[in-house]
Amino acid sequence: MGSKKSKQLEMTVAAVQKRWGRQALRKLEASDTTTTITRISTGFPSLDKALGIGGLARGRVSELLGPATSGKTTLALKFLVQAQADGSQVGYVDQAHFFDPDYAYRCGLDLSHLLIVAPYSLEEALVMTEALVGSTGLSALVFDGLGALWNETHSASLLAAFLDRIVAPLAHSGTVLLFLHEPMPKRSGGLSALAHHATVRLYVVRERWLRTHGDIQGYEARVKVLKNRLGPANRAVTIAINFNGTVRGNGL
Repeated sequence: MGSKKSKQLEMTVAAVQKRWGRQALRKLEASDTTTTITRISTGFPSLDKALGIGGLARGRVSELLGPATSGKTTLALKFLVQAQADGSQVGYVDQAHFFDPDYAYRCGLDLSHLLIVAPYSLEEALVMTEALVGSTGLSALVFDGLGALWNETHSASLLAAFLDRIVAPLAHSGTVLLFLHEPMPKRSGGLSALAHHATVRLYVVRERWLRTHGDIQGYEARVKVLKNRLGPANRAVTIAINFNGTVRGNGL
């Protein structure tokens, strides 16, 4: 009887792994106590160090929020540059239709290895995002332009349902899914769902202008780790963002 039950369990495990990936259901081994989390560098050594694992974890949802012109788009683009380092394809969901290919190129992005999704609605954006993640062909995908949708009940429900569905495909594909948005004065259902599913939540804010001989050349921004399931939270770093697209970072 025990052998029959064991065989049935093995068949069930095999079926689950085939559908959702081996990481969705597996046996733990002694080596798992020291397993290194696979990740992609953010492009900022100090931020990688603050995160504790050297970057953003593959197969997980991450979140980057900050006010307009705080530098979050630049941070996201520099992260995609790192994701392309081994020749991988990356994607950018331009929900707000603000993507600037010239600036992305000046940040170092290889446009020939970039897919741009320009949807007409949130529902369309989420469907295409799910398809791209499920293809397992992208190392990283940035989802930009959620800000105006937080207070819409239908949009919040769509996003929450999507986040529930995307967990297993993300784990299977190893794609980093990074959401960008502006902070809201009151947490809505959509924002709560995203905050819950995010492994890492980062907040960036501009602190001061950088000037050379009186001319503004860029600005200094502060990035704080609000949430971190894989390392310490509440750490902060400063980075300098120059208007030619270059970025440098150093720890606080």
